[in-house]
Amino acid sequence: MNDLTFWFLARITGLTAFAVLSLAVLSGEALRTSVLDFLASNRAIRRLHDFTTPLWLPLVFAHLISLLLDKTAQIRPVDVVVPFVNPYEPYFLPIGLGTIAFDIIMVVTVTSWLKRRMNNTLWTWIHRTSYIAFVAIFFHAAQSGTDFDAPLVSAIAWSTAAALAIIGVTRIVWGRLPA
Repeated sequence: MNDLTFWFLARITGLTAFAVLSLAVLSGEALRTSVLDFLASNRAIRRLHDFTTPLWLPLVFAHLISLLLDKTAQIRPVDVVVPFVNPYEPYFLPIGLGTIAFDIIMVVTVTSWLKRRMNNTLWTWIHRTSYIAFVAIFFHAAQSGTDFDAPLVSAIAWSTAAALAIIGVTRIVWGRLPA
């Protein structure tokens, strides 16, 4: 294969995974907030959240595998799960943030599958760490992604971040919808 094949595959799957995870976090936050009621019913938002949440798995795994196979990325298997052990400068911080985001989203996803067997309060707090993961993914993409400078990619990323902030503020000001 061409040396750029894995690099392009890593970019494509990374951007797609970012978009899908953004939709999952945004729809998850919107589920309990009435600010988006004019767009869709709670049931439609729930279906979007339930659809996008597991969709990230194959995309992120394809992103990671392509990075492991890419000779220029210098990603080792340990770098996928242990943050801040990759010595590759100047990408030490962004790679570590990507690893933290991956670890958090894996825990959120697995505990979502186990929700019925868990204490609801514990599950809720674990699930809220997805906001931390989104911030880590955002900065991972901004600092390591060569595509973040592209107007479309930047617009999607900043729009998603702004939407999460707006919905978060509305939840604080007007409260949450009942579960």
